[in-house]
Amino acid sequence: MNKNFILIPVAACLAAGCAKAPVPAVTETDLTVNLAGLSATKSTDGSASENRIGNLTLFVFDAGGMLDVSHACTQAEIDAGRATLRIKTGTKVVYAVANMNEGLAARANAVVRQADLDAVPYALSDNGPSSLVMRGVSAAAPVTGSGGTATVSLARGVARVWLGSARNNLPAPYGSVKVRHAFLCNVVGNRDLGGQAAPDPARYVNQEATRGHVRAQVIGTGSVEAECKDLTFRSLGDDLAWNATRTYDQCFFYAFPNALTTPNQGFHTQFLPTATVLMVVVTILGTDYYYPVPLSGGIAANTEYRVDLTLSGLGNTADDPFIRIEKADLSANIRVSPWDTGAGISENI
Repeated sequence: MNKNFILIPVAACLAAGCAKAPVPAVTETDLTVNLAGLSATKSTDGSASENRIGNLTLFVFDAGGMLDVSHACTQAEIDAGRATLRIKTGTKVVYAVANMNEGLAARANAVVRQADLDAVPYALSDNGPSSLVMRGVSAAAPVTGSGGTATVSLARGVARVWLGSARNNLPAPYGSVKVRHAFLCNVVGNRDLGGQAAPDPARYVNQEATRGHVRAQVIGTGSVEAECKDLTFRSLGDDLAWNATRTYDQCFFYAFPNALTTPNQGFHTQFLPTATVLMVVVTILGTDYYYPVPLSGGIAANTEYRVDLTLSGLGNTADDPFIRIEKADLSANIRVSPWDTGAGISENI
């Protein structure tokens, strides 16, 4: 009898609908991401490989900077310059990163905060001539039940230095010379996706034109090769007759931004970070001479620096390639322009 008395209230409760209230459905809608930067990265001069997008990942963050969803774009989406994502409503920011290698992708895909994604580190060696890391961030975009749109413009994380031409203006008795090779030295070696990482002096590439900062191992002598060779070194071997000019359509080098403006004033026993330098090596009467061109205005990401040289006297020897060369022996015109548009200004040094 007592057992029946206890069960009656339970049955009554069930009949009265004492179940939990239903959870409201999460509103989802379509977010269209326009990849405007895919066309904007195409430069007026240069190699199509610099504009190649081998892979592209979109990271969508909410108003609090937390990750909602990440999306690896298909080749069709890259070609179309557009991707449509199914996303929860709210204010969103879209972060795009292109041409991540396996290591960089692993670091980027592990984060859940936008601030942490900005802080993801990468090295100059994570780039390649046909796989330059690019990044873009959209403005905050409202996404309602009827959908939303965000636009991302990509920009390269490196600068391009272009040896545009070399002129032999040495005295006539020197005759023909040979432009052997050219390379970048004192190049910043580390960065983060947000572009805020402080350069690490120990990671500078081609420090003072040497490997391992050894005076006797100047790049281009014997078997000593440049670091990040596919980005920082070009073998040329061009004979240049007296009073002649050689132009170069594709002699490009790539470097991380370097805000330092003071050039080297000779070899140091301990490396000191200074302005990035384009070094041109010329053989004159059987001896190699080094012509350093300091990019002393500093270099910025997604910016082109075209260098046109006139050789009027002998350069430095391999014993100390960084000694300052007088303007009477070397003059250089450096044309600085946005990599995308080709418009720019010139500077003579």
